[in-house]
Amino acid sequence: MERPFQAIVTGATGINGVAIFPERVRHHSIDLIQSSPEQIAEKLHKNGVTNITYAFYAAYKEESNEVDMCKTNGTMLKNFVLGLEKSNSRSLRRVVLTTGLKYYGLQFGASRLPLEESDGRIPEDFSGHPNFYYTQEDILKEISANKQWDYVIVMPSTICGASQGSFMNHIFTIYLYAIICKELNEPFYFPGNEKLYMGFDDISYSVLIADFEVWVSQKREASKELYNIVNGDVHSWSKTWPKIADYFNLKVPKNQFNNWSSLSDKMNLSTPPPLKLHQEKLGLRDVSNSEIINHMSLSKWVQQDKVKKAWKQIAERKNLEPSLLDAGTWKFTDFTLGKTYNVVASMAKARKLGYHGYYDNFQAFKETFDTLKRGKVIPS
Repeated sequence: MERPFQAIVTGATGINGVAIFPERVRHHSIDLIQSSPEQIAEKLHKNGVTNITYAFYAAYKEESNEVDMCKTNGTMLKNFVLGLEKSNSRSLRRVVLTTGLKYYGLQFGASRLPLEESDGRIPEDFSGHPNFYYTQEDILKEISANKQWDYVIVMPSTICGASQGSFMNHIFTIYLYAIICKELNEPFYFPGNEKLYMGFDDISYSVLIADFEVWVSQKREASKELYNIVNGDVHSWSKTWPKIADYFNLKVPKNQFNNWSSLSDKMNLSTPPPLKLHQEKLGLRDVSNSEIINHMSLSKWVQQDKVKKAWKQIAERKNLEPSLLDAGTWKFTDFTLGKTYNVVASMAKARKLGYHGYYDNFQAFKETFDTLKRGKVIPS
């Protein structure tokens, strides 16, 4: 007889975690870095966290470099899974790990498109950098060997979603940018470049990610497989950005990419792009390093006195936390919107498995904005 669905979610207050079970939850605080597997098992047992059949791992800790990212996030995952296994060995069936499209090396530049799960890893001797997603995958492979439980790895693109107190996404930052533009009565420039604006870029809505993860957790044939999860819409910022402007009653300026200013920024990525791995096979020559171009860098824009003054006025008028402006992921959003290369991930593998979930990209943005307003995280 199949055991009932009983789940545990790590990182349950984050954008990914909160979307999986937003209501029917009991919260427990466990330090996944400092606690040993034995201590985690003891605490889970003491708190009555038993008969767990599915674990959804969405915990994450930022570090200053990739080596430390591998060490910290690898340690967290290993401690948790070993602790869960000790305390729920008879019931545990599957661990679902959330990683991302950085698996394909998008942080290094252009990749061969569409991104497919069979593409494989970016060799460290090529990139010069480790990847903590690979570390986590290896840990799950090792621990799950010859066990009654297995794992699935889910890889979203840039995430759209909302969570109280968690602002690790560019949607929140775009919201801050928009309401300050409105306060200053200034046009709503796309911060990136014309190439990306007219190109294609994938988005993953946290609600869709959660839906897929719960679905795939129960598919036996998904065992030890990796799956992309993106909204499935053909997304171009040239379509989405004007809709965001309309949402805030702002205007996208004409000829917005014509003028360079002190707020502009341009950076050549130091690592060769993953596309270079395939240049010979594709008949390409001299694939050069990718660029990040921001005709208006948000990380520069937010440092302006007028912007800080505008935010102070908004915060005082709406009784908001003054430091909220610093919570914006300004540099991350510069990178995300400053890419000069397309990002298109294939959903064919999930579709063949039987998953047909889909989300309109602007609808995902709108729902996220509305959620942030209802939660009074930012002003309406």
